[in-house]
Amino acid sequence: MNKFYADSMLGKLTRFLRFLGYDTFYRREESVEKMLETSSEDNRIVLSKSKDIVNKCSKLNVKSLFILSNDIIHQLKALYDTLHLEMALPPRNTRCSMCNNVLVEKNKQEIIKFIPKGTANHYDRFWQCSACGKIYWIGSHWRDIEKTIIEAKVGCNYAGKR
Repeated sequence: MNKFYADSMLGKLTRFLRFLGYDTFYRREESVEKMLETSSEDNRIVLSKSKDIVNKCSKLNVKSLFILSNDIIHQLKALYDTLHLEMALPPRNTRCSMCNNVLVEKNKQEIIKFIPKGTANHYDRFWQCSACGKIYWIGSHWRDIEKTIIEAKVGCNYAGKR
């Protein structure tokens, strides 16, 4: 499975890739040189909106993809088309959108004191990040995530032009 290192301009793409189960680092304060070094060592694909960074990757033999669009559907479509990125629904493995660590399915009773009461009344399946403790469930936002992924897979005109 591909691993990524997304540049600081691609936060939403990073969250989607993590949601889809892809190990994705996100550059916040690290230098470009550190990002390229880590990507080379870990065999990560650099995702960037900067031609300069993509050119540096090319010179150092680091795999990279220049992301042209600001739109998440177009960004995911570029990855789907270029890298044949698997975008299974529901994802086989999901990672924490905040810290990139693995999520572990939890029994509702294990985490009930950490979730809103309304959530506990309406949902039964929960996942918790193994590192930061953030709790996830398939809530109403799931429809928006599914729609975005479907649009990226079938083409950007799926639910109207973007």
